Amino acid sequence: MTVAPDPVLDECRAQDRALAAAGLAIWLGGEPTFTRADASEPCWLVEPLGGDKEERARELLLALSRRLPDGAELCRAVGRQYPEEERPRFAYGARWSRPPDGSDDARLATLSAAPARPAPAPAEALDGDRVPPPPPDPALAWLTVTPDPGVVEVNMAPEPTLAGFLRQGRAIYAAAAEAGLGTVRYRWNGDASDSGGGGQLTFGGPTPAGSPFFAYPHLLPRLLRYLQRSPSLSYAFGMECLGSAGQAPRPDEGAPDHYHELGVALERCERGGAPADPAALWGLFGPLLVDPSGNSHRAEVNVEKLWNPHLPGRGRLGLVELRALRMQPTPERMAAVAALFRALLARLALAPDPRPPVDHRGRLHAEASLPEALFADLVEVLGDLERHGLRPGPLLCAELLARPEPVVELRDEGAVLTVRRAASFWPLVGDVASQELRAARVVDSSTARIELRLAGPAAARGRLFVEGLPLGGRVLDAVDDGPVSVAGVRWRVFAPRPGFHLDVAPHDPLRIVWTRPGRAIGLALHGWRPGGGPYPALPTDAAEAAARRRERVVTTTLAPDALPPPGAAGAAVATDYLDLLRHPTGATA
Repeated sequence: MTVAPDPVLDECRAQDRALAAAGLAIWLGGEPTFTRADASEPCWLVEPLGGDKEERARELLLALSRRLPDGAELCRAVGRQYPEEERPRFAYGARWSRPPDGSDDARLATLSAAPARPAPAPAEALDGDRVPPPPPDPALAWLTVTPDPGVVEVNMAPEPTLAGFLRQGRAIYAAAAEAGLGTVRYRWNGDASDSGGGGQLTFGGPTPAGSPFFAYPHLLPRLLRYLQRSPSLSYAFGMECLGSAGQAPRPDEGAPDHYHELGVALERCERGGAPADPAALWGLFGPLLVDPSGNSHRAEVNVEKLWNPHLPGRGRLGLVELRALRMQPTPERMAAVAALFRALLARLALAPDPRPPVDHRGRLHAEASLPEALFADLVEVLGDLERHGLRPGPLLCAELLARPEPVVELRDEGAVLTVRRAASFWPLVGDVASQELRAARVVDSSTARIELRLAGPAAARGRLFVEGLPLGGRVLDAVDDGPVSVAGVRWRVFAPRPGFHLDVAPHDPLRIVWTRPGRAIGLALHGWRPGGGPYPALPTDAAEAAARRRERVVTTTLAPDALPPPGAAGAAVATDYLDLLRHPTGATA
């Protein structure tokens, strides 16, 4: 039988061979999450249960079962019960045998998005007694389908190879599509977001004792240092809500004294070596890797399943979960992100990173997290991996380096203005600890950020004004465009209830002026359709959503007498990062 070329799979196999040659066993798992883009019921927005969620979850698993190896068994699994919930959540499981040696070729025809076998697995298996998860066994694959706020979550069976991870991901994505579930949501105004449930990755070994974090005790502290230096690893693939109120805050986004103690622990490891005993390793970092409320599950680097004596049954698995990851739109992109972090773990297991930590200070939530800065930082990370012979292949890197779609791009006589959405840092509303019992926490999501990027000869770039205020720009040496000028803007999109600064009115539309010699171009970025009026329904597909986004961007040519006057606004000092919530023009009368 002729096998069709699969260059992405070939690149995954190349990484597998590189790690095997170095004697490294780094297994990986994931938690892809899917939603109903056409639904507005609470269960597909913020609630974990209700509506048709359980029915869709069963359909997903039945569709997936037709893509699993022969002999795969389905069952009803033991679901988790949270303190505020009356009964355990539903859970469905699948288990199958795999070659104990993790052989890639032995499963060539399975776990792929190829046409599924026509005979479905019996649905009756999903109505039986609840089955507890089996103990870790490299010869047994175990996968579950469970609910989470707004989404159905698939806990993938850990894979010994990146190639197997890609094939399993392709099968899961295809099964989700059969069940009417997807990776993207569209808002009424056409804005697109991921499923909302995250796309975390987990790394470990064939058994708890075989975890790379125990075989190389210095791996975890080296990883923590590396992530602190590189904001792109925290934000470039992050979810919509970032920062201290998000699902994966960085250690330097929490309390300063807590971050200081983590620094002390890392310095001790650097001087005296990381503790070789698993319990001591967890004891050193477990109490420090938490979010601002002390929740270890919501940390960027989650070690609650590393060697945790307080989590019976599943706390001592030798696992580290990386949580600063949104749901990726395709299995190929999910595999690319997994390839990046798996290569980073291999690189840090084999060699230290001598560079000192970086004190990002206020730049972390301003200039350092704009798309251009994240892109440059990610290129630096990939360059470091290349120097150690572990850079992912070109197709995987192309997935990683794909730039976000611009809001608008204007070209004018040798210069290019590109406006892109930037990550937002939405603060938690109210007391942090009191929200820990809720399924979904309340944040002030009324602000948005954009990056304005001017490329071209310096003399041709002109000047930018936002709401009449001059905007400067940091000059960066862009990877693909030479020197560019980059600036950021934060503004209020809607009036929040509840929220902060209730006297600050929205800037809708946000008005931008790009001055050119003797003329100017005006941009109005509308939050809703210009002129108002309702949309008939949610966008039906990506094309309709894109059309709504386009109509919200209005471009005009301005006469010279319409340029910003050299008065108070013109005399203001240009800034590289403009927060309009700090400016009085954003206040109500």
